[in-house]
Amino acid sequence: MKRIIIVLLIFCSLSAKAQRVVTISGEYRYVVPGDVPLNRAKQIAIDKARNAAIANEFGQVVSQSTSTTIHTTDTKSSVQSNSYASTESRAVWLSDTAEPKVDISYENDVMVITASVCGKVRELKTAEVELKMQILNNGIETDRFKSNDKVTIKLKSPVSGYVAIFFRDDNAGVISCMMPYENENGTAREVKSNKEYIYLSTEDPIYPYKEQTILVTDKTVEFDTFILVFSKKSFSMPATEAGEFVPELSVENFQKWLRRNRINDETMQTIEKTIQIHK
Repeated sequence: MKRIIIVLLIFCSLSAKAQRVVTISGEYRYVVPGDVPLNRAKQIAIDKARNAAIANEFGQVVSQSTSTTIHTTDTKSSVQSNSYASTESRAVWLSDTAEPKVDISYENDVMVITASVCGKVRELKTAEVELKMQILNNGIETDRFKSNDKVTIKLKSPVSGYVAIFFRDDNAGVISCMMPYENENGTAREVKSNKEYIYLSTEDPIYPYKEQTILVTDKTVEFDTFILVFSKKSFSMPATEAGEFVPELSVENFQKWLRRNRINDETMQTIEKTIQIHK
């Protein structure tokens, strides 16, 4: 009789830790900017509908950052403020239970896409690791750079794990893998607890280039985003079906890769930091 009780207690304990999987549905109305192609607009509407459904069911963590740029000429000054919001879902979209529906209409000659989705999601309850990530401009922490400034990333984690760094070009709509480097076989970099690391720098013993990473732009100012992916478990970078490392992805394909990993890894988390680069 004792053995049966012990087995039941263990089963109950495991069940209590299991993360909830539910079926949800949602809708989103996307007003399409004139420069967005139709296929991309449809995908954006579908993704936003999924996020809206998750937010409605589980809530959402939203962080907001604002940067101010002052332009000065001989005759006048102007101030430009830009706000950036990043969101962290409290659940992962596992699969569609029905084909997403997309309805296209026009209002005052502007395209509007309404997407409806239904699917299974898994709730995320894992507490995030308090990572200390710093973006450095010539060794000083900042979010402002001039073209050809050197950039490095400093990281310290209270627990051991694995990390990768991506760079989102918010103008081109692509995401590039910055680290692990080309010589690391497409697997995330291992980090030890409470040890300080410097990436994208010749100070990094694995860094394969002679010069440190620099940021360039041909615009007056542009805004881009570093994305750090961390997990307590080892993970692989985006790859082709043949297993070849893919150094650059569209934003949509990066999100698909991230979603696939988070389905199987409840410890995976991301940090996004937006920077501005001046000509």
